Amino acid sequence: MAKIKKRRLRWTASDSAQVVGYKLYWSENGEVNYDSKSVTLGNITEIVLPDDVDSFIPVGEPIVFAITALDEIGNESDMTTLVVPYQFNVPKAPEDLYLQKLDDFGITSCRDDNVDYYLTSLQDDESDEVEPIRLVEAVESIRRGNYGRSEVDFESAYKKQRAGGKV
Repeated sequence: MAKIKKRRLRWTASDSAQVVGYKLYWSENGEVNYDSKSVTLGNITEIVLPDDVDSFIPVGEPIVFAITALDEIGNESDMTTLVVPYQFNVPKAPEDLYLQKLDDFGITSCRDDNVDYYLTSLQDDESDEVEPIRLVEAVESIRRGNYGRSEVDFESAYKKQRAGGKV
């Protein structure tokens, strides 16, 4: 579902004492009359569209609104019409969203030790084989020129490095 800007529709209250509410009419074809789509409202003088009217579903066409005053037995006043058609159009959605792998790497200070990142051999980029390794390990491997090391190799090197040995 598209996201549209809400609009507040306001009118000045009728000064008749017998008014108990209002009726909102709308039309997508430019002609609004008593046979148009409608909803009975309480004794209010503003609504927010589309939130306050469940049956109002904009279809992207110009819309003309009209409001009438209602008395307690259902009689309606003449229509007050919003003369300029109001559009609730949304733009067409973009297509073909995809993520493309690049050969370059970006260094970031954000680190999540629980997420596996994937690295393919940069020397043989036509291979479909990927190997899960940690990002920090991948960056260190790239710095050292070790593109094809497995995670086990990294763990062994890390243990050796912590024990005081050089990798």
